[in-house]
Amino acid sequence: MSYLTIVVYNGLCNRLLPLISALRLARKCNKTVNMIWTYTPQRSCLTYFGDYCNLLDLFNKPENLVYEKSDIEHVKTYDFYYWLNLDLVIDIKIEGNIYVNYALYPIICEEDNTDVFLNFKKTLNKKGEFILDDVGKEIADEMRRLSPVNELQTEIEKCSAVFFKEMIGIHIRKTDGGFVNYNWKAIIKKLISQCQKWCNSERGVFLATDDSEVYVSFASNLGRNLVFYNPPKTLCGSTSSNKFNNDKYNVICGVVEMYLLGKCNRMIIGTVDSTFSICGMLLGENDVQKYLISDDESVPIF
Repeated sequence: MSYLTIVVYNGLCNRLLPLISALRLARKCNKTVNMIWTYTPQRSCLTYFGDYCNLLDLFNKPENLVYEKSDIEHVKTYDFYYWLNLDLVIDIKIEGNIYVNYALYPIICEEDNTDVFLNFKKTLNKKGEFILDDVGKEIADEMRRLSPVNELQTEIEKCSAVFFKEMIGIHIRKTDGGFVNYNWKAIIKKLISQCQKWCNSERGVFLATDDSEVYVSFASNLGRNLVFYNPPKTLCGSTSSNKFNNDKYNVICGVVEMYLLGKCNRMIIGTVDSTFSICGMLLGENDVQKYLISDDESVPIF
């Protein structure tokens, strides 16, 4: 048995994307994924305030995965630096062990014919409909195979039980990085206007956001047609008041919200440049329409 070792870092979904793509490749070429889960950079949402969060706090261990096995001799090493703005393309035909350092975005092999993941940064920055090609659908299948730990799965099932017959999922990431530069006032105004026209007794909206003011805006306009995840105090000490903190508890709640986005059956709308939005979309069924937005003009009609 040979190994495909990946060293993952940064935020949660920057780790999940290389993981699920590595699991896909391992499945195709009879390798085992060895994942090194780092706690860098220190400002990562997984390590704020010194409270660490690792994969097994959130998900059941995938069958074809070993965790932080360090005694492997690798015949080929790939160093990937995200500031090069390129995805990592590897030679999966290598019979020995492969080592991928600084894995941040999906890992694909030289034989993959994919427009979606050949340069993932371009996909992230592209507003409009998010359409998966065949490689994308295979990676989405791996995402759906990831199963949250029982405590989080229970929360997912409890919240999705109050979903309407038809649901639109919306993810708005607003408070950090380049996201703050989007014209959110115009975007939110248009989204709310369309949601008000669309919602009825059988139609509702699920909202995931990192900004409490966005939640207030949607709730005050949509009322009972808005579904929003409020974590119980028993969920690792998390409450609705600290849900918006960038820390371990936020990550725990984020896993629940990501899977709830994936359960929306009418449409999923995400934020341009957000890997969280992409992961939620990968969890959604293939026939559900998916859009990335960064301005009011890119908001789809529904």
